[in-house]
Amino acid sequence: MCKLREEGSPIWASHWRIKDRNMAKEINSKPFIANSPSMKQLIAMVDISASTTEPVLITGETGTGKELVARLIHEKSDRAGKPFVPVNCAAIPETLFEREFFGHARGAFTGADGERPGLCEAADGGTMFLDEIADMPAYLQVKLLRMLQEGTFHRLGDPTERRADLRIIAATNAPLPELIATGAFRHDLYYRLQTLEMNLPPLRERPEDLEPMIRLFVSKIVDDEVDPRELFDQDVMIVLEHYPWPGNVRELEAMTRRLALLARHSGRATLEMLPESMRKWRNMKPSATGSLHLGAYIEKVERERISQALLIKGGNRSEAARALGISRNQLYRKMGKFGIRLPV
Repeated sequence: MCKLREEGSPIWASHWRIKDRNMAKEINSKPFIANSPSMKQLIAMVDISASTTEPVLITGETGTGKELVARLIHEKSDRAGKPFVPVNCAAIPETLFEREFFGHARGAFTGADGERPGLCEAADGGTMFLDEIADMPAYLQVKLLRMLQEGTFHRLGDPTERRADLRIIAATNAPLPELIATGAFRHDLYYRLQTLEMNLPPLRERPEDLEPMIRLFVSKIVDDEVDPRELFDQDVMIVLEHYPWPGNVRELEAMTRRLALLARHSGRATLEMLPESMRKWRNMKPSATGSLHLGAYIEKVERERISQALLIKGGNRSEAARALGISRNQLYRKMGKFGIRLPV
């Protein structure tokens, strides 16, 4: 049996190399599995995007690898030797967003004892990746649009106009056109980002890529390339092939690593090593459209609950979000997703 090695670094963000070049498309030493027709089209869009400085918008479900695609675009472009600055828009408090993004002048607020450059200046000459851009505050969307159009910005509390030569790549799992309809996202910013828009398909719609990915992840944590079927029982492989992977590539990576590590102690990964919620998929197959039965049920419940909360709160979205236990931005996204309008 192959000897496994334990590594602390996450597989999905690592530099991978495999012997079978037909399994992956290598872009600057980072293989990207692209056997399915949709992924081959995406690779073509990556090449086109890398040849220009136009903004890029990457859409797709959580875990599909949007940041990886953004990094590939950056590394294939003329800016490869310059900074790649990832920004999680959902992780920055709204009150801190402007000063983190643009920087601030001395005395701009209590405690600002000196001036400080922001993320825009850190990305000067390179690429800024705006993940979860749907969570960007509305007032900052206006300033981002200006920077995209004019290349200029102001630090908080500083009237001096500054310039930044940076390329914007944005990503979201939210339906931006629907958020525009609810007023949660600016239409003009969307149209500017839409110049080069690409959608990452969910893993369940990429059956040709599933086994090569499993092989790739297993090869990363063993000493040499190995066929997963040498480590995983047939029942395990059947489950992996039938399971719809709601967490997409990120979930597949974590499960593959789990199985390989458990196999070290027993010689093979067996069905009992899978979570109980996954075992039932041994005798099931996802629907032809790739939709999830559980997901459809959850969406139905969410739609009804949100409509009820808005009705009870008289259309006040802040109060409805508080009653639902979610943020206002989350409520906006869900309203757009489900086509919910304010009660009249």
